[in-house]
Amino acid sequence: MMESKDDDYWNDSTNKSFNFDEDDVAVLDIPSGSNRRSLFADDTASEVNFSTIQQELPLHMIISNEDLASVLEDQTRNEIPLPKGITIEEEIKLLRRRLQEYSFAPSAGSVIAKLCLGKVCSLEMFRSLQEKEELLDEAIACGNGNAILKVVIFLEQTLKKKLFYRLLQTRPEAVSHYVNYMSTRLKVTECTDLLVYLGRHHEASLLQFSIYVRSTTNIEFKRQRLKKIYNDYFSQPGANNFYAQLVANYINLLEFQVAQQHSSNAPMVGSILDQSVLVTLFYVCSRYRWGIDTALATHENPFKLVEAHQVSQSQFEWIALNERAKQQAWLDFEHIFERKAWLNLKQKSFNLHIPLDKTILRLFALHAPEPVLNGFLVKVEDPHRRLTLARRVNAKKGIVDALVALKDRSELENFRNGLEEGTEERFYAENALKSLNNKWKSDAYKLIK
Repeated sequence: MMESKDDDYWNDSTNKSFNFDEDDVAVLDIPSGSNRRSLFADDTASEVNFSTIQQELPLHMIISNEDLASVLEDQTRNEIPLPKGITIEEEIKLLRRRLQEYSFAPSAGSVIAKLCLGKVCSLEMFRSLQEKEELLDEAIACGNGNAILKVVIFLEQTLKKKLFYRLLQTRPEAVSHYVNYMSTRLKVTECTDLLVYLGRHHEASLLQFSIYVRSTTNIEFKRQRLKKIYNDYFSQPGANNFYAQLVANYINLLEFQVAQQHSSNAPMVGSILDQSVLVTLFYVCSRYRWGIDTALATHENPFKLVEAHQVSQSQFEWIALNERAKQQAWLDFEHIFERKAWLNLKQKSFNLHIPLDKTILRLFALHAPEPVLNGFLVKVEDPHRRLTLARRVNAKKGIVDALVALKDRSELENFRNGLEEGTEERFYAENALKSLNNKWKSDAYKLIK
């Protein structure tokens, strides 16, 4: 009976076989030439290209030394497949050795290393409280959020709540990952209980506030829940005044929006429900009767809304300007940007908290008429800057006023000549030029005299 090719290999003394009884695994001596090529017949073109890239790019730029060490250590722990063609006795010896290697429970460090590499592994072998505490500390030390969260969830499932909270009490990193994980799943009670146990009452109340704000679109349910949170947490002695005011303002805003929704003479206002203060302010500016004193006492007063929610003057003016400009309600600007003096109610002062340049250019973009543009241009003190802005928005009277302020007679004459005869702008430029000439003559006469 002829022996097989495999039998020839194992029986031939010229070939070095595996010695499974030795501590070190024998290294296979690969012959050179075509035989070496045949051993890697499954290599693909992509693998050859990757090896070329690997030679050009240093290894430390692809993976850090720590991660490389973790990968190599993990590979040494992976199960090595049994070699083909070995006898039953040799297979038994090999399996017996591996059984001895795995008869000891893995260390916490080795398990955490597996989790950091994304490996699936069980944590059930960690039974005592000390082992679980060591496992948690190893996960925190590695800094991997997935590993920390995996261990924390395991502890939460296998420990009594009191012991679980006690472990987290001195480990804020684990608390942070756990609270974030539970809050995204809207487990409000569990998060609140933990934060209250840790003495972080403000965070517990803010967590409840943020969850109920974003978790439901039912305005009435949201308003009731927020009122309960305010009464249970923010209205109690020692509560943070800033956060308490924040929650109270949000509840008041919801109630204001609901009142607008149920207003009998209101148009469709569903778009402002649960919207921001600035969106609500834009809506109120559209309904407010500007300039009517009786409207000051109404619920739809934008000035009261600004005061209640501490909206800055620049924000209010910008929103009111855009809303009134889109409605072409140019006369209402007087009630937005002019204030009555305290001592003389008939005297008014111009107040603007947004940049004049930005205001004028925005009005021009919203197709404001020239008189409105001129009303803002005259507030620009620098004549050079005023002339530049007037030319950009094509405000002819503004250009004339700026040239008069600069006493530029030649430029004013050129501008006048470019205007169409018989128009109001042409007459205005001619009168301005005459006035400028008369003033020039008067000043010249005084110098001669």
